[in-house]
Amino acid sequence: MSIKRDAPSQASDSPPSTDLSDADRLRALLQRAGLSQRAAARLLKVEERLLRHWCAGEGKPPESVFRALSPRLTHAEWLRREVESNEKQIAAMQDGRITGMGYGPGPGDPQALALAIDRLRWQNEQHRALIRMEEAIERMRDAFFALNQQWLPHGNGLPTDESIAEHEAAQAEFHAAKVEMERLARQIPVRERNS
Repeated sequence: MSIKRDAPSQASDSPPSTDLSDADRLRALLQRAGLSQRAAARLLKVEERLLRHWCAGEGKPPESVFRALSPRLTHAEWLRREVESNEKQIAAMQDGRITGMGYGPGPGDPQALALAIDRLRWQNEQHRALIRMEEAIERMRDAFFALNQQWLPHGNGLPTDESIAEHEAAQAEFHAAKVEMERLARQIPVRERNS
């Protein structure tokens, strides 16, 4: 019995490209991300007409388009937009442009408004922690692959000091992000009891 040993393959967030055309891959990613062609064009900062052509199989989109539409990246982008939206809402509540909403004794009550602002800040704290964790995982993955490429048979068998330092820094960042996530997880029951 023989076992074929291959190098580990990298996981991909996009559909396999072997059976699908570029247009099929692009349409599948748009559908998976829940994006219209117009919204995707804005996200990618390309002309909507160009994106329509790509989806119709006219022309070849650059690989960067497929990477940008990966569910992992679109989730981080969605989290950033949520944080920005919440910050605008908080600012509008604080300067009186938004009134008559909130939780507590009654809409428009200063205490209710303060509770609404607190909930939005708490939501942003969670979103930022998720973004940090996703970025830490991505950095750690990139550092691992860079280090791995220096070992035989790809490299000369000796990792550089820079790649080792980056790998260690990436691990430290991941650990810090994990500690932050654990802290937030411990606060959830306390915040729910106080709501």
